[in-house]
Amino acid sequence: MAESNVSYWNKTAKKLGCAPLRKSCTTDVLVIGGGITGITCAYCLAQKGIRPILIETEGICGGTTGNTTGKVTIQHNILYSNLIKKYGQDAAKQYARSQSDALDFVRTQVNTLSIDCQLTENTSYVYAHTPEDLAAVEREWQAALQLGIEAELVRKPDFPVPNCGMVGFRRQAVFHPVRYLYTLAHCAAVMGAGIYCDTKAVRLEPGDVNTVYCEHDIVVRAKHVVMATQYPFYDGPNLFFTRLYAKRAYGIAVKPERDWPEGSFINVSSPARSVRSHTENGERILIVVGESHVTGRGEPNMERHYEALTEFARSIAGEPRVLARWSAQDYETPDQIPYIGRVSDGSNLYAAAGFGKWGLSGGTLAGSMISDLIATGSCPYEGLYSRTRGDFLSSPGKAGKEILTPVWELIKSKLEDTEPLTGLQQGQGRVIRFEGKRAGIYRGYDDHVTILDISCTHMTTGLNFNPAEHTWDCPAHGGRFSAQGRLLEGPPKHNLRVLFEGSFSELAQR
Repeated sequence: MAESNVSYWNKTAKKLGCAPLRKSCTTDVLVIGGGITGITCAYCLAQKGIRPILIETEGICGGTTGNTTGKVTIQHNILYSNLIKKYGQDAAKQYARSQSDALDFVRTQVNTLSIDCQLTENTSYVYAHTPEDLAAVEREWQAALQLGIEAELVRKPDFPVPNCGMVGFRRQAVFHPVRYLYTLAHCAAVMGAGIYCDTKAVRLEPGDVNTVYCEHDIVVRAKHVVMATQYPFYDGPNLFFTRLYAKRAYGIAVKPERDWPEGSFINVSSPARSVRSHTENGERILIVVGESHVTGRGEPNMERHYEALTEFARSIAGEPRVLARWSAQDYETPDQIPYIGRVSDGSNLYAAAGFGKWGLSGGTLAGSMISDLIATGSCPYEGLYSRTRGDFLSSPGKAGKEILTPVWELIKSKLEDTEPLTGLQQGQGRVIRFEGKRAGIYRGYDDHVTILDISCTHMTTGLNFNPAEHTWDCPAHGGRFSAQGRLLEGPPKHNLRVLFEGSFSELAQR
């Protein structure tokens, strides 16, 4: 990750020391992923007397968890009115109760462990940016009242602007997610969990005892494997690429010149704008996240996303001084409910995915649920979050669009024009012809050049260069690769093939 794109949370947390796994081993439970789902799961298992091993490709909170808005809330934009329509009032009430359990879990750990993570109670609002959105806000308020959620309707709010009305859920929270997770990881380790960073899993062979192959010839054998990896590391029979839709969003932390009201705010429609306050050393910081788009299909000049967020911050709180900026990837499901649990009936493999933009509550819930499944064989809410629910049937329009669009992206990517090598500047990437075939080139700031076969290793869709992150992104299913071809996230299983590496002058001489 480029230094300029390190989140405020990762910039302001004291780094947690975490060594790589250096030798093969056998364990009862292996957790893959060091975000909120994985760390919560390892912590809960350790509390139950089980000593899991957790491995993370980079560092703790190096992925989406460290790049969130930092809201812990059951208010998930326009959700409950949709759930009542799709699954009925009982299912919607169960969803609210489960997410409230997750919020209470965070509160309890913060108090019990005295975690210094600036956990602050507030009201979480969803607001109508336009008059057309007001009806959806009013329906969400009515749904909340039906479900017994403590909610208020504000008809003439003065923040953020423009704002045509908003519904607020009381007694929600915000916090510093990285400081919280670092403490939870430390406590899990003290109770016997093995926490290892810089350990990348590359392949899983399922069985009564699962075998996970990692880089550097490390092999871990485990009875239970928890895939806390955003996109499941092993798909099983689920075809998750048809059920998980990758979206990227951008965030900034700013110190503006004017004050603003307390609370968390998110608008109904696009472009997305999510706002909250954070206090650091007595100074109020404004966090603004938004500009969400399908991975690989955003604005060609990705810098404009950051510019748009900065302009929004200026409009609501005066001239901003940008302290940090970052981006993150989330996955949506057809029906807005995550998948949490076994990958198939009776399986000893577990997945947690599809949190949308609400992974701090959803990931907390997932870690707790999966630890119960492993320890006792069952858990509350298992049916609600099961991958066997009628997600396609309840949301056929969205599911159909998200399945068919990647097919078009695959075809389109094979027909798009290439660019000449001439004029390629340091820090830039583009699609070129190399030895008669389409390829992607990146010229680093040290003048080192990497040319890659940019056919995604998932389903061969042509990748697009993301100049804000210096990555190659797949417009079909959200696979992402570094400028050097290393797999970062998504459904692909393999790195990109390197066609050429060397200096720019060496390339020019070929």
